[in-house]
Amino acid sequence: MKSRAFSYYILSTLFLAILLFIYIFFDATYQIMDFSGWLYFITSCLSHSALITTALFLVFFIPEYFLGRKKTAQILIITSVCLIAVLCLINLQVFQLYRFHLNGIILNMVFGPGSNEIFNFSPLLYVKESLRLIIAIGICIFLWFLAQRIHFSRHAKIISVCILISCLLAANIMHVYGSFMQKSSIIASTRIIPYYFPLEANTKLEDMGFKQPTEAQIAREDMSGNVINYPLHKLKVKNTKKPNIIFILIDSWSKRTLTPETMPHVYTFAKNNQWYDNHFSSSNGTRYAVFGLFFSIPSIYWKAVESSHVSPLFIDQMREEGYGIHIHASATLDNPPFARIVFQHVPHLQRNTPGQTPYDRDVRITKDLITELPALKHSGKPFFSMAFYDLAHAIALPASKQGKFKPAWTFADYSKLDNDLNPTPFFNLYRDCTNVIDQLIGQIFTALKKNGMDKNTVIVITGDHAQEFNENHKGYWGHSGNFSRWQIGTPLLIHLPGEKPHKYHYRTTHYDIVPTLMKSCLGVQNPPADYSFGHYLWDRRPRTWQVTGGDLQYAFIIQNDIILNHEGDGSLEVTDSKLNPIPDYQINVRQFKQAMLHLNSFYKK
Repeated sequence: MKSRAFSYYILSTLFLAILLFIYIFFDATYQIMDFSGWLYFITSCLSHSALITTALFLVFFIPEYFLGRKKTAQILIITSVCLIAVLCLINLQVFQLYRFHLNGIILNMVFGPGSNEIFNFSPLLYVKESLRLIIAIGICIFLWFLAQRIHFSRHAKIISVCILISCLLAANIMHVYGSFMQKSSIIASTRIIPYYFPLEANTKLEDMGFKQPTEAQIAREDMSGNVINYPLHKLKVKNTKKPNIIFILIDSWSKRTLTPETMPHVYTFAKNNQWYDNHFSSSNGTRYAVFGLFFSIPSIYWKAVESSHVSPLFIDQMREEGYGIHIHASATLDNPPFARIVFQHVPHLQRNTPGQTPYDRDVRITKDLITELPALKHSGKPFFSMAFYDLAHAIALPASKQGKFKPAWTFADYSKLDNDLNPTPFFNLYRDCTNVIDQLIGQIFTALKKNGMDKNTVIVITGDHAQEFNENHKGYWGHSGNFSRWQIGTPLLIHLPGEKPHKYHYRTTHYDIVPTLMKSCLGVQNPPADYSFGHYLWDRRPRTWQVTGGDLQYAFIIQNDIILNHEGDGSLEVTDSKLNPIPDYQINVRQFKQAMLHLNSFYKK
């Protein structure tokens, strides 16, 4: 029995690996595969299927076998392998349609009312798919009987296990290498395998002194190709006067601080310009929020963009129009890897800002931006500058800068955070931080006016995402914990020369910023849908089914701020705007179908 079980383990592992391998032919990624990519993908399929079957044997076979229930162990292991094979084939259909893997949202659709409106297939197709599943189940059962005829010697068992372990090690080592060296075939093929998370060590390798390739080196050495269509159509550009553009980003900016007491300079700016007070970020964390802001597409495309070496169209178009681009970030641009994802085409990019503390670096980036203004004015060319402040994220200030708002903590003591804590002292320390940022931004306003550049410069002020102080009374603090407005709702303020002040209350998103600037500042005539998930900011249509989050954990924000939260394990949680669960929620299948088609609109077919 033991020998037969081991034979079945090897055979079922190979069968599941074949099912996983088939996935690549239902995605454009197979067109860019090279030798290293195929080697990585094959070893990944083998090692991933081996881990799955190992888990099945540990849970369903071994306990029953050693309890003497050998027949039960046999039935359980065959049934579990059959179930996994069926799930692989069903997931393949989901992946072919939507380019993501089986999850709670899909299950809600399949078993909810109205499923026939989205899964409306012909009877012949149902018969065809049923036959595939029956054949897969038949193969899984047949392999058990075949295992009786295949006997592995002790030496052969050791070799087989060593091969599978070698595949696991090789696949992870190749992914570490491919991710660091930006190998398109390795990065792109990773997302194809369902719930596969190989190792990365980019930061560790850089700490050890290794250098990632430059964009020019990648272009010469990795010509694998592109797996996304971004933009959908070539840009049509109308010649127009090009204003300067300045982005001021505040990491982890709570809209509760946009008051005359806490941020007087920015508050005055808001009152005198375009103020969007119902604005939502593209994520609840910095990595994906900045990605969504600059690319204007959701972060489910992160891996596809990374493997294709695609740059934000907004930055590329500014370079095409002769803009000088100057990025001043308090925190490093290497982690998250904005230097190689978002700003890969920015020449002379400063990845790190000198300074011992977030306060020192925030002061430095303000000084650097202000210092370069006279030279930029003298050049006569338009420019794009960005200041990305970190104090509100760090929540740490020198003692001399604290004490404006009391009572307040002197440092952020995260060990005290729980659902019963009075947030006021912590929030007041945070207010001190945003007050200092306000003073620094005020210096930028003064410098622009002094240099006579306020009349021909568009200024965008927003947060990458928000910062929660348990406003929902669910024990959440900070960000990256949920998708309520207290973590993704952040102010958006825009100075458009010549525009009258106005406060807007309808929903806007980070995806709307780039289309607005592409049209207003760069003369792009294409509709936003050609390169964006957003609308023009002046477009008042509802932003329904907004996608926010990352490439694994994300959410749809729908009517009445209901949150459809897709967890990293594939499960679905539905809550209202205050994170109260909505049991037995049924998704509107017609709206879901439109949202899914839109979500996949930039993938190559």
